[in-house]
Amino acid sequence: MVKDPGAQVRPHRLRPLAAPARVRVRTGEHGHPCAVLVEGVVRDVTSIQDRWRIDDEWWREAPVSRMYYQLQLEGDRVVTVYQDLPGGAWWMQRY
Repeated sequence: MVKDPGAQVRPHRLRPLAAPARVRVRTGEHGHPCAVLVEGVVRDVTSIQDRWRIDDEWWREAPVSRMYYQLQLEGDRVVTVYQDLPGGAWWMQRY
């Protein structure tokens, strides 16, 4: 049985966890990422490990449509970026 800690239960302010950040991406032929600006340094993409598309909330005024890429960058860093397809902006997903 879990012991009652005696602390009063109260609501806490909600905050997003690991919110995505805008990122600059250079694309090559076919629109796939070929370089990403990470911490002020342009890193070449050495491989695209995975890619997938998300289309959601189609019933809303602004539906979600994104193309995600899991990228291996030079220096063996792996990042996940996505392009907001309606607007064209690129974002880095943080975990």
